[in-house]
Amino acid sequence: MPKNMDKNIRPKLSVVIPIHNMQNGANFLWESINALMEQSFQDFEIVIVKEGKMAENTNAGIKRARGELIKILYLDDRLAHKDALKDIVEAFKGHWLITGTDDNPYPYWTPDIQTGNNKLGSPSALTILNDNPMLFDENMSWLLDCDYYKRMYDKYGEPVIINEDNVIIGKGSHQMTHILTGEDKRSEEEYINKKYA
Repeated sequence: MPKNMDKNIRPKLSVVIPIHNMQNGANFLWESINALMEQSFQDFEIVIVKEGKMAENTNAGIKRARGELIKILYLDDRLAHKDALKDIVEAFKGHWLITGTDDNPYPYWTPDIQTGNNKLGSPSALTILNDNPMLFDENMSWLLDCDYYKRMYDKYGEPVIINEDNVIIGKGSHQMTHILTGEDKRSEEEYINKKYA
């Protein structure tokens, strides 16, 4: 168990796991929690939330997090090895960090990220400073990471990047890319284009 269970002690890290109904969701959550329990770094809390759509749900977790840092970890993703949190905490400086994942081991910033050209990766690659943290745009589901990363960049500059697979991304028909309709995606593209016009 994480060593910081006392509600009066602020943990170093909050791992926010937004959950939603998906096929094999319970198995994904079990795998994620097992990977967390095996971490060499144990000064963390787990914040599991289920409130509304993806952005709203993630925001609910961010608002409840007590840790100095907030690590986002979506339900179908998990930490890749026992030193993943240690690596993230040791490398963190500034306001945000992106770590490599199994499907994107060498993330990098793209200046046109708001167009969907996201080379940083899923929100599960993200860790932020818990100091009046920025929230996700609740009008978005598909491009919510592109929008969030753009706003973080505009406020703080480029993230610290770890070129190492610290997160395993769960792939399959349950992903937003496969669930959202073409019309949903076009609607978000129009919304984000107007936002940054």
